[in-house]
Amino acid sequence: MTYCGAGIREPMEEIANLYENKTGTMIEFSFGNSAALLSQMELVQQGDLYMPGATAYIEKAAEKGYVNTTEQVVYHIPVIAVAKGNPKNVTCIEDLAHDDLTVVVGDPTGPAIGKSTKKMLNKSGLWDAVSENAVATRATVNELVVDICMGTADASVIWYDLYVPDKMDLVEIPKDQNDIKVIPIGTLKFSENPAEAQEFADFVASDEGKAVFVKHGYIVYPDPEYED
Repeated sequence: MTYCGAGIREPMEEIANLYENKTGTMIEFSFGNSAALLSQMELVQQGDLYMPGATAYIEKAAEKGYVNTTEQVVYHIPVIAVAKGNPKNVTCIEDLAHDDLTVVVGDPTGPAIGKSTKKMLNKSGLWDAVSENAVATRATVNELVVDICMGTADASVIWYDLYVPDKMDLVEIPKDQNDIKVIPIGTLKFSENPAEAQEFADFVASDEGKAVFVKHGYIVYPDPEYED
């Protein structure tokens, strides 16, 4: 069982299919927001791998004694997603506090994008204004994408790799205001198949695995542009 952030479902299912074709080993997933997956893992004390949306979650799992090995795979880069054509003329994160915008945000206690959004806006002194302005918080980044695609929200902070070009426009966030994350994969100490878990983790972090992420719009770790 691989506990996997909902935002990376598509590339991970494709990687799992490649792996099954190469090895005959089937990979099962539990998808959800990173915090909920950690809580699930803590409750059942089972599973083979954890792949959250940011290293902070796997570090927390390691502190609890759940993690054997970790590998860093690709970046998660926050961007502002706006309605197609950007009719409200959103140009920066400060605009998210405007009361004429319908804004949705990730739950800061749940998905990695919610935690990153709050940290980024706190850094700019904007969190209170934006959270008060937000009409809803969402449990996964996928729900934020749906809000923008369906036109039920004017703007939200999502991951760059989830950009849907024909349904939305993007506003980049300057690096000094941003909260760029690295997506890791870790093997779990209570795995009943530790060798197989490590083999799949290695495949995900291999050139072949990373190539799938690139196809889905991700930036491979490490990249000097996104390192301090």
